[in-house]
Amino acid sequence: MSYVPATLRRLVTQRAGDKCEYCQFPQTASLFAFEMEHIIAEKHDGITESENLALSCPYCNRFKGSDIGSIDPETGQLTPFFNPRLQQWSDHFRLEGGTIVPLTPEGRVTAKILQFNLLERILERQQLSNSD
Repeated sequence: MSYVPATLRRLVTQRAGDKCEYCQFPQTASLFAFEMEHIIAEKHDGITESENLALSCPYCNRFKGSDIGSIDPETGQLTPFFNPRLQQWSDHFRLEGGTIVPLTPEGRVTAKILQFNLLERILERQQLSNSD
């Protein structure tokens, strides 16, 4: 993985509002540091620049890995993941309690592969919303 300069890290973090751009979990509520995630992985010729980087929690980054899409469980079609640089989160997902509900094919494949709705992740989001 390429080195990401501090100025670029700050830009990505500020642009993300200090939360994971995939699951929307706030960095301030995490025990672990968030990561600079290549939306298009370097092995797929993704470059280390602002428009290809997203702030990602460790869960989302590990589950996504270098993948760029998956098979939509409803259509059976190869579908790219949600891209936080090109798409709006609220167009593809809705938060209901602690569950992230996918609204589109991109949302479905992203929620499935990044495992948004594992029980521990749902409980963590519920606890966070109860503390507000």
